Amino acid sequence: MNSDLRLHHTNHWPSANHKSVRLQKRVSAATRILEFHTLFPARETTRHFTLFLGPTNSGKTFQALKILADARSGSYLAPLRLLALEVADTLNAWGVPCHMVTGEERIEVEGALHSARTIEMLSTHLRQEVCVIDEAQMLGDVDRGWAWTQAILGVRADRVCVIGAPESRPAIEKLLRLTNEPFDVVNLERLAPLQPLADPVMRFRDLQPGTALVAFSRSAVLGLKESVEQHTGAQAAVLYGALPPEVRRQQAELFASGQAPFLVATDAIGMGLNLPIRTLLFTQDHKFIDRRKHPLTPMEVRQIAGRAGRYGQNEVGFVGTFRIPNESIVTALHTPPHSIQRAHLAPTLDHLLALANMEGQKKQSLARLLTLFARSVKPDPEVYEVAALDDQIFLAQMTDRHAALEMEIRFALANAPVPLRALTAVLAFERMVRTVAQNQVLLLEEVVPVFSTALPITLDLLETATRVVDLYCWLHFRFPDQFPELTLAQNRRKEINRDISKLLRQTAKPLAVHVADARPATKPPARRHYRSRQRRTPLV
Repeated sequence: MNSDLRLHHTNHWPSANHKSVRLQKRVSAATRILEFHTLFPARETTRHFTLFLGPTNSGKTFQALKILADARSGSYLAPLRLLALEVADTLNAWGVPCHMVTGEERIEVEGALHSARTIEMLSTHLRQEVCVIDEAQMLGDVDRGWAWTQAILGVRADRVCVIGAPESRPAIEKLLRLTNEPFDVVNLERLAPLQPLADPVMRFRDLQPGTALVAFSRSAVLGLKESVEQHTGAQAAVLYGALPPEVRRQQAELFASGQAPFLVATDAIGMGLNLPIRTLLFTQDHKFIDRRKHPLTPMEVRQIAGRAGRYGQNEVGFVGTFRIPNESIVTALHTPPHSIQRAHLAPTLDHLLALANMEGQKKQSLARLLTLFARSVKPDPEVYEVAALDDQIFLAQMTDRHAALEMEIRFALANAPVPLRALTAVLAFERMVRTVAQNQVLLLEEVVPVFSTALPITLDLLETATRVVDLYCWLHFRFPDQFPELTLAQNRRKEINRDISKLLRQTAKPLAVHVADARPATKPPARRHYRSRQRRTPLV
């Protein structure tokens, strides 16, 4: 009897697993996820790809930019605004008029047919002769890798130059096999060799000009800056992710000019910024992610260490450690990094509208649709991996409180560059969403007040203020009537950047003696390590 009941249950009551499989099939059919590569206008033409693959300081970016400069029209796609600005400046200096386009800023040059953009600002409808896609190893990044996938599959250019670490080749080739487009590979080697130091550097007074110290938290960087200045009597420039791009550039110039003989930085140093670093020292061989200690990977060590030694400036780059054992860093330098096998993929607006139609409700919760995509969409596991959508879902929940907003507007808002760990910025965004929903006008001073001279102004306060100003500018380019004060916001950003630079220029007083030099360097607290995240944007 019990056996019959089990048989009856098996035959007539589908298991939860069967329901899940059926849902996945319905979702795949609705989103056409297995045909993702066919849905771009770029499929109307055949593109030719050149992959420039090599380590840091191998000249691959220079070679690709020369091809871009010789083209009648084209674009450069960067992971950071700072890199987009550097390339725009370079092309303009070469006599090639070039715009600079990011989510928060536009610098237009008369007559320009070239542009340098952050990669999320790619237009998959714009036709051009050449496109350069930089830092292609970001395909493997769980948060932003989708933008590189979209660029490789979707850019409409006759010739596409892809710049990346050698480890990115497998994932890139899989995408190009899907589109059945020809490609060639240019493999490059470092122009200036890296030489590991035999022993750790133990004392601040043994640091040589042109040395960069690397830590993995803002507090550790600022603590090291103070210690370096106290013990050497010289200024130390700083670079970390929360610094506004303009301030990062100023700090880089201080180091490059020699005004600041030393540099203290997080792993933000590992992407872009041509710096005359002679010696790079790791002050930690691990970082904290979600309160857990994670050893640095060979790819992370190589990307950061590769900033030592610049061809034509320092013919050899020295890499070592400061006040920590050097075995793990040296081992990582000699360990081949894992190759990147899968590209990341995120939903477009069309995907979400298709899911809403599948369920017969056009006024669906955006957060629910994003969650459904994250849990049920199953792209080809040999080629793709679904991107992390947690932050976007969080912002979508805010937009869902205003159900009258069209899905397209809610999706655009959920892609905003909101620093979720800064409560002030999150509350400002909440007010901005309400402004859009109620079709009102929001003045800048309502979310970024002028600071009172009676209160102490901290780096935390200033850095959060710049993020809110950037958010206001980002929204201006999408909702200009609701956020009209672009010029005021740009001027306010300059003022705040000047205040940040002023605080960073405050050099610690030198110590009278070097007794404290025997003490350990400032130890970073065991706190969560957060990465800077860009929001996802739809295909445009």
